[in-house]
Amino acid sequence: MKIFLTILALSSLLLFSSDDSQYAQTIRETAKAMGYQLSEDELEMWIERLKSYNSNDIEKFDDDINAFVEQDFINPPKKNEFLFIGSSSIRLWKSLQEDMAPLNVLNRGFGGAHIKHINRHFDSIVLPYEPKAIIFFCGTNDIAAYNPVEKVKLDFEIFYNRVKRDLPNTKLFVIEIQPSPSRFFQRNLQLKWNDHIEDLAKVDPNLFVINVSETMFTEDGKPRRELYIPDMLHMNPRGYAIWTGKVRDILSENYPIEMGKELPCERLFGCPREFSPSDLQPVVEEMTEEVNT
Repeated sequence: MKIFLTILALSSLLLFSSDDSQYAQTIRETAKAMGYQLSEDELEMWIERLKSYNSNDIEKFDDDINAFVEQDFINPPKKNEFLFIGSSSIRLWKSLQEDMAPLNVLNRGFGGAHIKHINRHFDSIVLPYEPKAIIFFCGTNDIAAYNPVEKVKLDFEIFYNRVKRDLPNTKLFVIEIQPSPSRFFQRNLQLKWNDHIEDLAKVDPNLFVINVSETMFTEDGKPRRELYIPDMLHMNPRGYAIWTGKVRDILSENYPIEMGKELPCERLFGCPREFSPSDLQPVVEEMTEEVNT
Protein backbone atom coordinates (compact mmCIF):
# COMPACT_ATOMS: atom_id res chain seq x y z
CA MET A 1 0.00 0.00 0.00
CA LYS A 2 2.81 2.43 0.90
CA ILE A 3 4.55 1.67 -2.40
CA PHE A 4 1.31 2.34 -4.29
CA LEU A 5 0.82 5.69 -2.54
CA THR A 6 4.41 6.68 -3.25
CA ILE A 7 4.04 5.87 -6.93
CA LEU A 8 0.74 7.76 -7.03
CA ALA A 9 2.33 10.84 -5.44
CA LEU A 10 5.27 10.77 -7.84
CA SER A 11 3.02 10.32 -10.86
CA SER A 12 0.91 13.30 -9.82
CA LEU A 13 4.02 15.48 -9.74
CA LEU A 14 4.99 14.29 -13.22
CA LEU A 15 1.73 15.72 -14.51
CA PHE A 16 3.34 19.12 -14.11
CA SER A 17 6.50 20.63 -15.50
CA SER A 18 9.55 20.86 -13.25
CA ASP A 19 8.57 24.44 -12.37
CA ASP A 20 5.01 23.33 -11.74
CA SER A 21 6.23 20.60 -9.39
CA GLN A 22 7.94 23.27 -7.28
CA TYR A 23 4.69 25.21 -7.18
CA ALA A 24 2.85 22.00 -6.24
CA GLN A 25 5.23 21.31 -3.37
CA THR A 26 4.94 24.86 -2.03
CA ILE A 27 1.15 24.79 -2.21
CA ARG A 28 0.88 21.37 -0.59
CA GLU A 29 3.21 22.34 2.26
CA THR A 30 1.31 25.57 2.94
CA ALA A 31 -2.04 23.82 2.90
CA LYS A 32 -0.81 21.01 5.13
CA ALA A 33 0.66 23.43 7.66
CA MET A 34 -2.77 25.00 7.99
CA GLY A 35 -4.65 21.74 8.24
CA TYR A 36 -6.17 21.97 4.78
CA GLN A 37 -6.05 19.14 2.24
CA LEU A 38 -6.26 20.02 -1.45
CA SER A 39 -7.64 17.69 -4.08
CA GLU A 40 -5.63 17.18 -7.27
CA ASP A 41 -8.09 19.38 -9.17
CA GLU A 42 -7.70 22.15 -6.59
CA LEU A 43 -3.92 21.76 -6.71
CA GLU A 44 -3.82 22.07 -10.49
CA MET A 45 -6.10 25.10 -10.37
CA TRP A 46 -3.85 26.71 -7.77
CA ILE A 47 -0.73 26.09 -9.81
CA GLU A 48 -2.23 27.97 -12.76
CA ARG A 49 -3.39 30.79 -10.53
CA LEU A 50 -0.08 30.99 -8.73
CA LYS A 51 1.81 31.32 -12.00
CA SER A 52 -0.39 34.23 -13.01
CA TYR A 53 -0.39 35.91 -9.58
CA ASN A 54 3.35 35.49 -9.11
CA SER A 55 4.31 37.64 -12.06
CA ASN A 56 7.15 40.02 -11.27
CA ASP A 57 6.12 42.18 -14.20
CA ILE A 58 5.55 45.56 -12.57
CA GLU A 59 4.20 46.84 -15.89
CA LYS A 60 1.57 44.10 -16.07
CA PHE A 61 -1.42 46.43 -15.66
CA ASP A 62 -0.13 49.51 -17.47
CA ASP A 63 -2.71 49.09 -20.25
CA ASP A 64 -5.55 48.98 -17.73
CA ILE A 65 -4.29 52.15 -16.09
CA ASN A 66 -3.85 53.90 -19.43
CA ALA A 67 -7.49 53.13 -20.16
CA PHE A 68 -8.47 54.86 -16.89
CA VAL A 69 -6.32 57.86 -17.75
CA GLU A 70 -7.88 58.15 -21.21
CA GLN A 71 -11.33 57.88 -19.67
CA ASP A 72 -10.49 60.65 -17.19
CA PHE A 73 -9.23 62.85 -20.05
CA ILE A 74 -12.49 62.50 -21.95
CA ASN A 75 -14.72 62.82 -18.90
CA PRO A 76 -12.76 64.27 -15.97
CA PRO A 77 -14.16 63.04 -12.66
CA LYS A 78 -14.95 65.54 -9.94
CA LYS A 79 -12.59 65.94 -7.04
CA ASN A 80 -13.44 65.31 -3.40
CA GLU A 81 -15.52 62.19 -4.08
CA PHE A 82 -15.31 58.57 -2.93
CA LEU A 83 -12.63 56.43 -4.57
CA PHE A 84 -12.91 52.64 -4.52
CA ILE A 85 -9.62 51.08 -5.53
CA GLY A 86 -8.10 47.62 -5.50
CA SER A 87 -8.18 44.27 -7.24
CA SER A 88 -10.91 42.28 -8.98
CA SER A 89 -13.42 42.36 -6.12
CA ILE A 90 -13.57 46.13 -6.64
CA ARG A 91 -13.48 45.88 -10.44
CA LEU A 92 -16.36 43.38 -10.49
CA TRP A 93 -18.55 45.44 -8.17
CA LYS A 94 -20.92 46.36 -11.00
CA SER A 95 -23.63 47.73 -8.72
CA LEU A 96 -21.23 49.97 -6.79
CA GLN A 97 -22.78 53.31 -7.77
CA GLU A 98 -26.27 52.07 -6.97
CA ASP A 99 -25.16 50.39 -3.74
CA MET A 100 -23.45 53.53 -2.46
CA ALA A 101 -26.13 56.04 -3.50
CA PRO A 102 -26.38 58.96 -2.96
CA LEU A 103 -22.57 59.11 -2.89
CA ASN A 104 -20.66 59.85 -6.08
CA VAL A 105 -18.17 57.01 -6.35
CA LEU A 106 -15.28 56.24 -8.66
CA ASN A 107 -14.31 52.60 -9.34
CA ARG A 108 -10.63 52.07 -10.01
CA GLY A 109 -10.35 48.34 -9.49
CA PHE A 110 -8.26 46.22 -11.85
CA GLY A 111 -8.27 42.43 -11.76
CA GLY A 112 -5.25 40.59 -10.41
CA ALA A 113 -3.72 43.70 -8.90
CA HIS A 114 -1.14 43.57 -6.15
CA ILE A 115 -0.61 46.52 -3.82
CA LYS A 116 2.67 47.24 -5.60
CA HIS A 117 0.73 47.88 -8.82
CA ILE A 118 -1.51 50.41 -7.08
CA ASN A 119 1.59 52.09 -5.67
CA ARG A 120 3.13 52.24 -9.15
CA HIS A 121 0.10 54.10 -10.48
CA PHE A 122 -0.68 56.25 -7.43
CA ASP A 123 0.01 59.46 -9.36
CA SER A 124 -2.41 58.42 -12.12
CA ILE A 125 -5.40 56.84 -10.40
CA VAL A 126 -5.33 58.17 -6.84
CA LEU A 127 -3.69 61.55 -6.45
CA PRO A 128 -5.46 63.46 -9.27
CA TYR A 129 -8.90 62.78 -7.79
CA GLU A 130 -8.11 64.32 -4.40
CA PRO A 131 -10.77 62.02 -2.92
CA LYS A 132 -12.72 62.74 0.21
CA ALA A 133 -12.30 59.08 1.11
CA ILE A 134 -10.55 56.00 -0.28
CA ILE A 135 -12.10 52.58 0.09
CA PHE A 136 -9.29 50.08 -0.47
CA PHE A 137 -9.30 46.33 -1.09
CA CYS A 138 -6.08 44.64 -2.13
CA GLY A 139 -3.49 42.22 -0.76
CA THR A 140 -5.18 38.88 -1.27
CA ASN A 141 -3.49 38.35 -4.65
CA ASP A 142 -0.16 39.28 -3.10
CA ILE A 143 -0.55 36.59 -0.46
CA ALA A 144 -1.90 34.10 -3.01
CA ALA A 145 1.33 34.58 -4.95
CA TYR A 146 3.26 33.51 -1.84
CA ASN A 147 4.78 36.91 -1.26
CA PRO A 148 5.94 37.02 2.36
CA VAL A 149 3.31 38.68 4.54
CA GLU A 150 5.94 41.14 5.79
CA LYS A 151 6.46 42.33 2.21
CA VAL A 152 2.72 42.73 1.67
CA LYS A 153 2.56 44.78 4.88
CA LEU A 154 5.37 47.02 3.66
CA ASP A 155 3.70 47.50 0.28
CA PHE A 156 0.55 48.66 2.04
CA GLU A 157 2.52 51.02 4.25
CA ILE A 158 3.97 52.64 1.12
CA PHE A 159 0.42 53.32 -0.08
CA TYR A 160 -0.77 54.38 3.37
CA ASN A 161 2.10 56.83 3.87
CA ARG A 162 1.57 58.36 0.42
CA VAL A 163 -2.05 59.03 1.34
CA LYS A 164 -1.03 60.60 4.65
CA ARG A 165 1.61 62.77 3.00
CA ASP A 166 -0.08 63.82 -0.24
CA LEU A 167 -3.76 63.61 0.74
CA PRO A 168 -3.80 64.61 4.42
CA ASN A 169 -7.54 65.37 4.43
CA THR A 170 -8.49 62.01 2.92
CA LYS A 171 -9.76 59.22 5.15
CA LEU A 172 -8.72 55.68 4.26
CA PHE A 173 -11.07 52.72 4.71
CA VAL A 174 -9.54 49.27 4.23
CA ILE A 175 -11.78 46.28 3.54
CA GLU A 176 -10.17 43.32 5.24
CA ILE A 177 -9.38 40.15 3.30
CA GLN A 178 -12.53 38.04 3.42
CA PRO A 179 -12.59 34.21 3.79
CA SER A 180 -13.13 33.09 0.19
CA PRO A 181 -13.36 29.26 -0.04
CA SER A 182 -10.69 28.82 -2.72
CA ARG A 183 -8.10 30.59 -0.56
CA PHE A 184 -9.25 29.47 2.85
CA PHE A 185 -6.16 27.33 3.37
CA GLN A 186 -4.21 30.63 3.41
CA ARG A 187 -6.45 32.15 6.06
CA ASN A 188 -3.75 32.35 8.73
CA LEU A 189 -1.60 34.42 6.38
CA GLN A 190 -4.53 36.67 5.50
CA LEU A 191 -5.28 37.23 9.19
CA LYS A 192 -1.70 38.37 9.81
CA TRP A 193 -2.19 41.07 7.19
CA ASN A 194 -5.63 42.00 8.53
CA ASP A 195 -4.23 42.30 12.06
CA HIS A 196 -1.47 44.62 10.83
CA ILE A 197 -4.01 47.02 9.35
CA GLU A 198 -6.01 46.86 12.59
CA ASP A 199 -2.89 47.84 14.54
CA LEU A 200 -2.25 50.82 12.28
CA ALA A 201 -5.87 51.94 12.59
CA LYS A 202 -5.71 51.93 16.40
CA VAL A 203 -3.32 54.90 16.35
CA ASP A 204 -4.58 56.78 13.27
CA PRO A 205 -8.02 58.46 13.39
CA ASN A 206 -8.08 58.68 9.58
CA LEU A 207 -7.58 54.94 8.99
CA PHE A 208 -10.47 52.51 9.35
CA VAL A 209 -10.84 48.75 8.92
CA ILE A 210 -14.09 47.39 7.48
CA ASN A 211 -14.74 43.98 9.00
CA VAL A 212 -16.69 42.03 6.38
CA SER A 213 -15.66 38.54 7.48
CA GLU A 214 -17.78 38.17 10.59
CA THR A 215 -20.95 37.47 8.58
CA MET A 216 -19.27 35.43 5.83
CA PHE A 217 -18.75 32.27 7.92
CA THR A 218 -21.04 29.33 8.55
CA GLU A 219 -21.84 28.33 12.14
CA ASP A 220 -19.00 25.79 12.07
CA GLY A 221 -16.45 28.41 11.00
CA LYS A 222 -16.23 27.67 7.27
CA PRO A 223 -16.65 30.15 4.41
CA ARG A 224 -20.20 30.52 3.16
CA ARG A 225 -19.94 29.08 -0.34
CA GLU A 226 -23.31 30.51 -1.38
CA LEU A 227 -21.74 34.00 -1.37
CA TYR A 228 -19.39 33.20 -4.26
CA ILE A 229 -19.49 32.47 -7.96
CA PRO A 230 -18.30 29.00 -9.08
CA ASP A 231 -14.60 29.91 -8.85
CA MET A 232 -15.14 30.24 -5.07
CA LEU A 233 -12.98 33.36 -5.10
CA HIS A 234 -15.11 36.19 -6.42
CA MET A 235 -18.41 37.15 -4.83
CA ASN A 236 -21.90 36.97 -6.27
CA PRO A 237 -24.62 39.55 -5.44
CA ARG A 238 -25.18 37.94 -2.03
CA GLY A 239 -21.57 38.53 -1.11
CA TYR A 240 -21.63 42.09 -2.37
CA ALA A 241 -24.78 42.71 -0.33
CA ILE A 242 -22.74 41.99 2.81
CA TRP A 243 -19.97 44.32 1.66
CA THR A 244 -22.52 47.00 0.82
CA GLY A 245 -24.02 46.95 4.29
CA LYS A 246 -20.65 47.06 6.04
CA VAL A 247 -19.25 49.84 3.85
CA ARG A 248 -22.41 51.94 4.07
CA ASP A 249 -22.48 51.61 7.86
CA ILE A 250 -18.99 52.99 8.38
CA LEU A 251 -19.35 55.69 5.72
CA SER A 252 -22.65 56.78 7.29
CA GLU A 253 -20.86 57.24 10.61
CA ASN A 254 -18.16 59.40 9.04
CA TYR A 255 -20.12 61.15 6.28
CA PRO A 256 -23.76 61.35 7.43
CA ILE A 257 -24.61 64.39 5.30
CA GLU A 258 -23.09 62.91 2.14
CA MET A 259 -24.94 59.65 2.84
CA GLY A 260 -28.22 61.53 3.07
CA LYS A 261 -28.53 61.25 6.84
CA GLU A 262 -29.33 64.20 9.07
CA LEU A 263 -26.36 65.22 11.18
CA PRO A 264 -27.13 65.42 14.91
CA CYS A 265 -27.34 69.08 15.84
CA GLU A 266 -24.85 68.81 18.70
CA ARG A 267 -22.13 67.94 16.16
CA LEU A 268 -22.79 71.21 14.35
CA PHE A 269 -23.45 73.96 16.89
CA GLY A 270 -25.29 72.42 19.81
CA CYS A 271 -28.95 71.48 19.94
CA PRO A 272 -31.39 74.34 20.71
CA ARG A 273 -33.46 73.78 23.84
CA GLU A 274 -37.16 74.50 24.14
CA PHE A 275 -38.03 77.95 25.44
CA SER A 276 -40.17 78.38 28.54
CA PRO A 277 -42.50 81.38 29.20
CA SER A 278 -39.96 82.74 31.69
CA ASP A 279 -37.31 82.80 28.94
CA LEU A 280 -39.56 84.99 26.79
CA GLN A 281 -40.70 87.38 29.55
CA PRO A 282 -37.71 89.79 29.33
CA VAL A 283 -38.23 90.09 25.58
CA VAL A 284 -41.94 90.89 26.05
CA GLU A 285 -41.14 93.54 28.66
CA GLU A 286 -38.51 95.14 26.39
CA MET A 287 -40.93 95.30 23.47
CA THR A 288 -43.61 96.85 25.74
CA GLU A 289 -41.20 99.57 26.82
CA GLU A 290 -40.33 100.42 23.21
CA VAL A 291 -44.04 100.75 22.31
CA ASN A 292 -44.74 103.03 25.26
CA THR A 293 -41.87 105.36 24.36
